[in-house]
Amino acid sequence: MHTRPARAADAPAIAALVAQLGYDTAPSDVADRLARLLARSDHRFVVAEGDGQLLGWVHVELSESVDVGSLAVIAGLVVDRAHRRQGVGAALMAEAEAWARQQGCPLMRLRSSATRTPAHRFYEGLGYRNVKTQYSFVKPLDARGAQVAGRLVPKVDPET
Repeated sequence: MHTRPARAADAPAIAALVAQLGYDTAPSDVADRLARLLARSDHRFVVAEGDGQLLGWVHVELSESVDVGSLAVIAGLVVDRAHRRQGVGAALMAEAEAWARQQGCPLMRLRSSATRTPAHRFYEGLGYRNVKTQYSFVKPLDARGAQVAGRLVPKVDPET
């Protein structure tokens, strides 16, 4: 297994992994979004590969706020079900953290759905600490937003 920066050609495999998390996203939409993200210097998208297959991915982005200052945020992480608990997620997170350090970030942040308890144990094992529980609100601003809002709740077993 090795990690590398994502490429546009990875979009179909990335979309398949997104589906494993329970999010209904068309591969063409993933391809369009990935192309935009790969062009940005404030985002890093890394994949893990083994035997010619994508095993997982991590997306990290830079953020800044008046209350915290600069930090890096894990925008997404998924490891193929068949390859979990084999070090893939830890390797991806290490890549994200290394990139954040290179960008001068003193802090990493991530959010995980309250129902994904195995993921919480994984993050805690990497040294992350739950600092608060919160609600996630969304307000569609147009018809397209209403469609997107309906897809924000994953449709899979929370044990994944």
